[in-house]
Amino acid sequence: MRTTAERGYGSAHKRLRQEWAPIVEAGGVVCTRCTRPISPYEPWDLGHDDQDRSIYTGPEHRRCNRGAPSRRRAAQRTLKTDNRPTESARTPRPTRTW
Repeated sequence: MRTTAERGYGSAHKRLRQEWAPIVEAGGVVCTRCTRPISPYEPWDLGHDDQDRSIYTGPEHRRCNRGAPSRRRAAQRTLKTDNRPTESARTPRPTRTW
């Protein structure tokens, strides 16, 4: 298992989160993912860029941040799926076999 620092949550992450904490607790921040305000009593995460984890995007609702990978995988599955009907599905078939 990788350490928190190896996953991108080292001292720089902790320091930046501490800088944001008073601003978030004052209620003056919007989520960088959904652009809705983050309540002072709401759990929040310091978000990373989806492609480059060394780039911080700013405070995000915890649900927005932690749900992002699932939404990204679902979108990729949707893109891969070809929903056009196959030739056999377009060919009319009799409803009864005699």
